Amino acid sequence: MKKITSMAIMVMALFVAVPAQAQFSWGIKGGVNLVSNDLSNLSGIVQDKAQIMNKDNYTGFFIGPKAELRVPILGFGIEAAALYSQKGMSVGDNETFKQNSFQIPLNIKYSFGLGNVANVFIAAGPEFGFNVGETTKVFNNVQFDDVTGVTAGDVSAYVLEKSTLSINIGLGATLLNHLQVALNYNMPWGKTGEFQYIDASEIENAENLKNGQNISINAFEKLSGTIDKAKQATANIKAGTVQVSVAYLF
Repeated sequence: MKKITSMAIMVMALFVAVPAQAQFSWGIKGGVNLVSNDLSNLSGIVQDKAQIMNKDNYTGFFIGPKAELRVPILGFGIEAAALYSQKGMSVGDNETFKQNSFQIPLNIKYSFGLGNVANVFIAAGPEFGFNVGETTKVFNNVQFDDVTGVTAGDVSAYVLEKSTLSINIGLGATLLNHLQVALNYNMPWGKTGEFQYIDASEIENAENLKNGQNISINAFEKLSGTIDKAKQATANIKAGTVQVSVAYLF
């Protein structure tokens, strides 16, 4: 522990000691999200994961500005970005539930290679996510018709966390100090959402409930006071994401 602390102090001191060597750059970053949704802690009357989520994988995208502060003499740098991101899952009766969010990754990078011509880098750090789109999708339960205990009027809900924390681990290459290509894995720290199966007795007064149709989010939110006792099944949703990106630094 003392060695790690001493090394961290040395690195910080070097950053302070060589401000003239620091290089700042900014640019645009975009890429593809290859999402793998996983269900855990499944409990209640619904036990078949395939009925809760039609397929595990979803392809989305991300794009936004990024900035870097590098100290070439050390090889270390700090990278930050503000990305609009779309992920999602296939749920209900083969319907897509899109997750639209702003993601703020803060990565520490270490680069090595051929100076200004090309270099290879590794990066790691936290990423903070804030959902800006729909966070709740409610269905009637046509996909659970063969499950014992399901009754007419029950609904299932997919509820996304309003904010998330995840960890990035990645590697890539920079060409001519401008073009970057990278491969990154984004690992959720905690759940990204939850599946909830809701008993019909708790939604008698919910608005807009129609056979084969979604009920409104406002109607679902009316259940907030009794939702815990209404749940007949739950499962945590975690979305791990492989990201392939291209960035251009000005």
